[in-house]
Amino acid sequence: MNNPRTPEHRLSISLRPVRLDRDLSKYLTTILLAVVVAVAFGSCRRPPGDRYIPDGRSRKALGGFGSDLIVVEDPAKFVQDWQRPETPKFNPATVVKRGAHLGAVVIFAGCKRNPAGICNAEVDYALYKPDGSLYEEQKGQPLWKEAAPDSKNFQLGRAILSFQTGPTDQVGEYRVTAKCTDLNADVSLDLETKFELQ
Repeated sequence: MNNPRTPEHRLSISLRPVRLDRDLSKYLTTILLAVVVAVAFGSCRRPPGDRYIPDGRSRKALGGFGSDLIVVEDPAKFVQDWQRPETPKFNPATVVKRGAHLGAVVIFAGCKRNPAGICNAEVDYALYKPDGSLYEEQKGQPLWKEAAPDSKNFQLGRAILSFQTGPTDQVGEYRVTAKCTDLNADVSLDLETKFELQ
């Protein structure tokens, strides 16, 4: 396994906070909501004890391909913690305050290799307001488009939906969805998670 701290594997992340209370239609050309992160090669995590984890709304598996959608506070720190040699400890963001900087991330395992050994997986993100209306979506973002990681390891996906809550955002429950597709295996997983803005 490569050491993620070597110079050739330095983290490259560009997080541009987006306040939810803005009219994003004006900013889509300049603001990147889906952030592509260069996570170090080999920064995979094997599930503790290889124990079976059942499917749920935010975590599913089909045909050997599995994904887990979580929302975290301070996504840049989450990515940095993920790259450390020890297994990262984190709690999904379920209740957040105004001004919180959040990121929806997908952790996956088991994407199918093509004959060249390359994984070809994408994610479609969507964020919904408490009233159920669509706030923003980003489709066809790269979950993983390179050498396939060990199928027994969890890998942090390349694309993160990054956003920041603003002072005029609706309080209540926000819903985040991610459709994760392994194009080589022709398998899609529809994931959903929620957080509450207080």
